Amino acid sequence: MTPSAEFLLDALTVTPAEDGRVAVTVLLPPELVRDYCRFLESLAGFFHLASRKAVYATAAARSAQAAPERNNAHAAYTARVVSAFDKYTADGLDRKEAVKRISADLRAENHPWRSTDLVRSTLVSAGRGGRPGRPRRCAP
Repeated sequence: MTPSAEFLLDALTVTPAEDGRVAVTVLLPPELVRDYCRFLESLAGFFHLASRKAVYATAAARSAQAAPERNNAHAAYTARVVSAFDKYTADGLDRKEAVKRISADLRAENHPWRSTDLVRSTLVSAGRGGRPGRPRRCAP
């Protein structure tokens, strides 16, 4: 300990208590009570911060571990949407109807990525033409 805190060696008492616990008693001069309380508050803040960092690190590790599975699911979804789009357009449907049909197929299976907006943006990112966002209205 530093020379300025050596008095704590004599002021600190550790006494055994029940259930394997210990009682820690600190005898301080009255002028140091406020500084000691601030010290304890800063320690509490430090341990709270360390606890939050541990939670974030655990979540990041889980997320990194699940990343390949997420990427595989997204790749399978993209392949499915693109192959269905190619099939429907080969059958003579226009882009808008093909997107609606794919979305309806996914909705029938209660797929989480079943909206027409997601189908449309997936097709655009896969290079199947169109623009991201809402489809244009064609004038009659």
